[in-house]
Amino acid sequence: MKTVLKGLLLAATAATPTHVLAQDVGQQDAVESDNVIVVTARKREESLQNIPVAVSVFGEDLIDEANISGLEQISDFTPGFQLQSAFGRDADRPVIRGTSNILISEGKVGFFIDGVPFVGASTALDLENYRRVEVIKGPQSAVFGRGTLSGAVNYVSKQPTDELTADFELTAATHDDYEIFGRVAGPIADGLSGFVSGKYNSFGGDYTNSVTGNSLGQETLTISAGLNYQSDGFEASVIYLRTEDDDDHYAIGLQDSSFNNIFTEGSRGYFQGEVELREPIGLNTDELIEPGLNRKANRIIATATAELGDSGYTATALFGYTDITERTGTDQTFNDQTALFISSPFVCANFIPDCAFGVSPFNTDSEIERTAISAELRFASPQDKAIRFEIGGFFFDDQTNGTDYGRKQTEFGFDSISETDVTTNLAAFGSVEFDVTDRLTIGGELRIAREEIGTRPGDSYRLGDLFAGVTDPDRIIAGDGAVRNATFKSVLPRITVDYQANDDLLVYAKYSEGNSPGGFNSTDAPITTFGEESLKNYEVGIKSEPLDGLRVNLAGFFIDYGDQVLTSTFTTGAGGVDSFSDNIGDTEIYGLELDATWRVTDFLTLSGTYAYIDAEVTNGVSTDQAILLGGTTGTGTVADPNNPGATLVTTDGCTNPAAILDAGQLLGDGTLTTGPIPCATFADVSGQTPPLVSKHQATFSAAFDVPIGDSGWDIFARGDVIYRSSFFAQIHNLAETGDSTKVNFSAGVRKDNLTLRFWVKNAFQDETPRGILRYVDFSAPTLNGVRQRAFAITPPERRQFGVTLSGSF
Repeated sequence: MKTVLKGLLLAATAATPTHVLAQDVGQQDAVESDNVIVVTARKREESLQNIPVAVSVFGEDLIDEANISGLEQISDFTPGFQLQSAFGRDADRPVIRGTSNILISEGKVGFFIDGVPFVGASTALDLENYRRVEVIKGPQSAVFGRGTLSGAVNYVSKQPTDELTADFELTAATHDDYEIFGRVAGPIADGLSGFVSGKYNSFGGDYTNSVTGNSLGQETLTISAGLNYQSDGFEASVIYLRTEDDDDHYAIGLQDSSFNNIFTEGSRGYFQGEVELREPIGLNTDELIEPGLNRKANRIIATATAELGDSGYTATALFGYTDITERTGTDQTFNDQTALFISSPFVCANFIPDCAFGVSPFNTDSEIERTAISAELRFASPQDKAIRFEIGGFFFDDQTNGTDYGRKQTEFGFDSISETDVTTNLAAFGSVEFDVTDRLTIGGELRIAREEIGTRPGDSYRLGDLFAGVTDPDRIIAGDGAVRNATFKSVLPRITVDYQANDDLLVYAKYSEGNSPGGFNSTDAPITTFGEESLKNYEVGIKSEPLDGLRVNLAGFFIDYGDQVLTSTFTTGAGGVDSFSDNIGDTEIYGLELDATWRVTDFLTLSGTYAYIDAEVTNGVSTDQAILLGGTTGTGTVADPNNPGATLVTTDGCTNPAAILDAGQLLGDGTLTTGPIPCATFADVSGQTPPLVSKHQATFSAAFDVPIGDSGWDIFARGDVIYRSSFFAQIHNLAETGDSTKVNFSAGVRKDNLTLRFWVKNAFQDETPRGILRYVDFSAPTLNGVRQRAFAITPPERRQFGVTLSGSF
């Protein structure tokens, strides 16, 4: 039976690309005699192959070898993980195991440094100061807490030791991409060591703004320093991280409404098929104070672990502090056509208070200030006992407020200051494991949490303080928003059974739950609040080493995803367009993840991953779907809210989803109703695939490393093929990206601790968009009384050649 099992696993590996990146680490992470990969996926150091958790691990050496520069490229090599940076480095859209979102989301995938919550956009985080990155799949609420509905990403810091070391890395690449990194670490006093590092990166950009002729690039300065103290039974570390990002406007282009090929007769128009980036990219950045992103962030990460005497019990404390100031300047039309809504100076002067004719409200400058604090304390029993337990508590406080920076007078009047968002989370958690036999273990984890969220009106300001020459300088402009509060309570378990069949095979089954608290939309949105999402994850998996040098990990799962949140658009009272979040319904997700590595010889390693995600809405409604299919021009009736039993006549089709269309009305596809039909019929999205979810992901990598005689030099080469199937822009399942296949190569020489590497990314110039966002064409005339659809497209990274010199002493 064992021989048959090994044969089946070997056949599966041969048929499916294997993955070296998700399974290899640097020397700091491995026990040389056993090549044990250590992870902290359960907030304690354990062997990857001995824990019943699906984890992809990226060690520092192979991050360098594969030229991975950030989290988006890590997602390329992680089965079941997708990330689209549609808005540059200012907003992440992570998707683990098909739990998709549309706009920015901090509630679905959590990011951590050494187990401490990382607050802000994680795509801007550099990788040089970390021993490894762990992508942990499935709900992690019981262990990592808030914001981990479908998974977590944990960056594990590289701690200084009692030996003096120095590291450097220099990179030069096409598209004016230059990077320099340096780090010095070593002893300071008995038991005390420290490090200081710095990194500067300047990237000219893949694309140029045709309006200004300027490139759309990025610039980052990172300074980090830390201390580590160790004595008998005690270890503590503190890290300070300062990042300064100065980016041009992110590259994005609009496929405008002239390409729409469906639902143009009775609705607002839509595009069916694979979208295309329409170059050149044109953005009205000349109308902004400071286009792009200017962000300064200060972070403190502190951890401490103490043994409690000779009892074997330990106490661990984690602390995090974040202070971010972020300015953004965005052309929200995503093309070179300025969005204007007021038709004439006469209308502006006589009907719109404080209207400044010809000044677009869609060229926006803004600033936010964000402060967050987290703290965790936990106690653990001895880990060498048959029964082990852990208990602890967690606190998190986060506040984001707008400032008066960038306030303008536009067609809609004087800008107000955006509202303040506040979040407080308190939680208690615990876990217990019981070794039923020396091979069978049962474990349970539980987190009880209370999260309070709220909004507060933005600050008011005196008109004369920001606008010189106004006729009424003492007038006060009130801030946006209102006082709103909500509380979400949760009890989130994880139950695991794992069986160590033999030294080379672990089999496990797991049930876990996750949640993402609800929130608030703007006060003028059709729905001002949205509810909590819930997720139940059923999982089975194996972790195996069927042959020497061969490692195969496989996980299958079913997810019951309740009250999934997606976004829709609405027309504001002033005539603009904004987004709001809404619970569309329930989704079921079936999936399979394979992650494997095969060291064929001492010189050749093959690796790869495969993920299959089948996500389907089982019960859901969407107002946008009703508008698209039901149209915007039909006449019907709707219940009169002031007179029970009475009805009111509507003439705007299914823009009111409660309407019942009369017979003979024009639908979105140009056909006519043959009898009265409720708009709710068209709102049903059951059977649809959620947006941003690819059904298939796969990678294949081959790495070759061989010594050059007795010279002490090694020559190495590596190739990666990265495949991602198409995903949809929205729940309508019409506009999609198309399949993507990228190929990367690298080769170089190495002697001792010095490496010279030549590389190329996207060697065959894959043109598939990185991201897609259903949007609105503001410059086009309305269609059937509604603004027409368009699609904002994030272009792919273009082919890039580079050279990297690195060393460690």
